[in-house]
Order: sequence, then C-alpha cells, then structure tokens
Amino acid sequence: MAKSTEAEQLEKMKALETRIKAPSIWGRVPCGIRFEDLQDRRYEDAVRLLKKHYLTEEITYRSVKIADDKEGTDEFIHQARIWMKDKMSLAAVKEGTDKLVGVLIMRIQEKQAYSRTFSRVKITYNPLYSTVVTFNNEVQKPVNLFEKLGVRRYFKIYVLALKARYRHRGVSKDMLKAAISLSTAANVPAIAGIFTTGRGQQIADELGFVKFNEIYYIRYLIDDQIVFWDTGLGNYGAALMGYRVPSVEEPEEIQPQTSSRFNVQVANEEEDES
Repeated sequence: MAKSTEAEQLEKMKALETRIKAPSIWGRVPCGIRFEDLQDRRYEDAVRLLKKHYLTEEITYRSVKIADDKEGTDEFIHQARIWMKDKMSLAAVKEGTDKLVGVLIMRIQEKQAYSRTFSRVKITYNPLYSTVVTFNNEVQKPVNLFEKLGVRRYFKIYVLALKARYRHRGVSKDMLKAAISLSTAANVPAIAGIFTTGRGQQIADELGFVKFNEIYYIRYLIDDQIVFWDTGLGNYGAALMGYRVPSVEEPEEIQPQTSSRFNVQVANEEEDES
C-alpha cells in the first residue's frame, strides 16, 4: 500500500513538473495553429525553418543569395540562436501534429544600452550577412524608438517566418497579435521591428503600428548598384515600425519581475545585431 502511495505521489509530481514546463499559449487561429513560447526543444526545428523558409524568401537575404553561401548562413544562424536564447520568442505550431510552422523571434531592448548600440560597428565576417546588417542599421539608426514610443524598453522583432503554405491566411497578423499579448503579460510597453514587405507593413499598420522610417530598395545603392533588386511586386522598401501597447503603463522604476522568464539581461555587444 505504501509503495502504491509513493508511486502515485511520484506520478503527481511528474504531472506537476510537466505543467510547469509547458509553454504558455498566446493565441490560436481557426486553421489549426496555436502560438506558444518558443522552447529549447524546438530550436533545431526553428533553425531548419529559417534556412528553408526565411533566408530563401525574405527580401533582403534572398536578394544577396545568402542561402547559397554557407558562411553567411552560418553567421545568421549563430545570431538567431543568440536571439532565441532570451526565451521571448513565439512558435507557431500546427495543432494535432505539434509541428513547427513558423517563428517570431524577439528580444527586449533596454534604453540604457541604446547609445552603446549605435556608438559601435557591428562586427560581421561574411560580406553577404554584413550587407543586410548594414542596411537594417541604416533603416533603424535615424530613429530613437525609446523617445518616439515614450518607453524605456521594448520588444524588438528580428524574424517573422512562416512556411509558405500558411501564408496569406491571416497567420502573420495573428502572430503579431500574440506578440502583443506576450508583451502585455511581460509588462513590456512596446514592440518594434523592420518590415520588409508591403503586405507586412499593411498588417502592422492595421494593428496600430506607426511607421517611423523607410528606405526604398531602389534608392539603396552600393557602388552605384541597387543592392536589393529581387523584391517582388508591391515591395518598395523596408520600414521601421513600432507599436505602443496602450494597456501597459511603465513604472517609474523598472523592478525585476518575479518570474525568471521576464528577467532581462543586457546582451553582450558582440552578440546583438542592431
């Protein structure tokens, strides 16, 4: 009888541990996709998705053909792993199969690190990856998002990637809505990122994002040559857009969160792509 009780207690403890480790769900869509925390166990699936469905299709990376360059791909993936380890990203998962079909990779940006971020040059070693990083910096650098959004920290979107079959079904929009829910729960008052497609900018605009800066692809030249030429119909430029979450009031002094999930450490300079 005692052994039976011990076994029951052990099972209860295992069940409790499973519930504690289970990811938070931040939204669902009718086509059978849920949005949850991107956990460690999905990192390798995320890497495969980024290689197959992001680097080959996102405008800037596609234009420089980074997917055909192992060194450039490896450098991007190295950075993506660093971004994901903050555990503030989202996974789009197919209900039933539990397969990863998309990711939204984010990190918290702190105002205290802002001046340091733009007082240095991001060290990259691959020329293709460096081309995209430099362009993204040009889009973002003229804007102090902390002042524009009136905040001391915000979520920076690095990647929004979906498998092709799930595009044009409202999933990207719902994933951004899920990010807003996460931001609210984490008491982070804003979200911002660079949107490189016309459709992406339209979706962000519909959700209340404000466009702060844009660089048109046709006007971005290196040695008198257009850098990003394979942009597709309706994609004219990359825009820095941000959203102030109205329900989050930032306290006077930011106190450490009780949950370790939302404790933030300022990233090492060499780890962060600005």
